[in-house]
Amino acid sequence: MDGKLLLQEIRGKPIDLVPGKKVVSINPGEWTSSFEGKGYEPLGYRDFQIGDNPRQVHLPTSARRGIPTIVERVALRDFKLMIVIDLSRSMRVRRKVMIQHEAAAVMLYAAWQAETTFGLAVRTEQGVHSMGLGIGSRHFYHSYRILWSLCAPADRAAPSGSLVHLRRCLPPNAMLIYCSDFLDAGFDAAGLDQLLRAVGRYDFVPLIIQDELEYSFPSAPDASLIAFSDSKTGACEDLWVSQTSARRIAALNETRFAAIVERFRQRDIKHVHLSSPGVNTTHAAINTFFRRRRRQSA
Repeated sequence: MDGKLLLQEIRGKPIDLVPGKKVVSINPGEWTSSFEGKGYEPLGYRDFQIGDNPRQVHLPTSARRGIPTIVERVALRDFKLMIVIDLSRSMRVRRKVMIQHEAAAVMLYAAWQAETTFGLAVRTEQGVHSMGLGIGSRHFYHSYRILWSLCAPADRAAPSGSLVHLRRCLPPNAMLIYCSDFLDAGFDAAGLDQLLRAVGRYDFVPLIIQDELEYSFPSAPDASLIAFSDSKTGACEDLWVSQTSARRIAALNETRFAAIVERFRQRDIKHVHLSSPGVNTTHAAINTFFRRRRRQSA
C-alpha cells in the first residue's frame, strides 16, 4: 500500500482511547491521583467486599445506597501514549509488516485526534529506539513519515532515534501499545516474563500480530505449494507441504499462540489479536478493545 493511500484510509477513524489505570476515592468528596489531570470522571461504583480496604468506602454514595460502597474513578488527564513496533526477524516475513504498520498508523492517528501526548518507538534485536514524545499535527506527520520509511526493506534494520530504555522515555502509568508477534528469540518464556515485569508500571496493551500461515494454517486435500519467507534474508520460496506437515504446523502454531495468550491472562492483561491486513479490520479490532474497556469501567 502507498503511504499517502494509508494516510487517507486512517483519516476519519478516531478511537476513544480509555486509560486503564484506575484510582479509588479515599475521603468523602475528594480523592488523590498521581496522574496529570483536569479533574475526575466518575465511572461507577461497586459494593464493598471482604478484603477491600475500609478506608476506600465512599461515605456519601454509601449513605445514598444504604450499603457500604466503593466508587472507582479515573483521572481526566493528558495521559502519555507510546506505540512500539517490532522489527525483529520474525516480524519481517510475509504480510506481518503491513498489518503492524496499519495498526501503528491507526493508533498514531487516534492519539493525535485525542489531543494527548504520544510517541513512536521501534524494537529491534539491539533494543528499543525512541523517536520521542510530542503532541499535535506536526508531531503526527513526523512520526508517520518515520513509520512509513520503515516499510522499506533497506530501512527496517536501521531505524533512527535514540536507543534508550523505556523507563527513560516514558513516565509511569502511561499507555504502552506494544505491536509484536512475540515469537522472536527474546520472547521465550523467560524473555516474555521479563518484558511483563518491565511493563508492569504502564497501561500495557499488547497487539499480537500474526498472518494466515501462523493463525489459521491452510488445509488442502492434497500436498500444496505454499510460499515461505526467510526472516533473515527476506527471500521467498514456494515449498511443497503435505497434509500431515500442514496439520503439524497448524498444531504448533495453535499451541504457541495459546501459550502467549495464557501468559497475558495470568497477569490479567487484555490483548488485541490482528491476523489479516486491512485498515477497516484493524480499526474495528482496536476500537472494539477500547469500547469494551469503557463498558467494563462504567
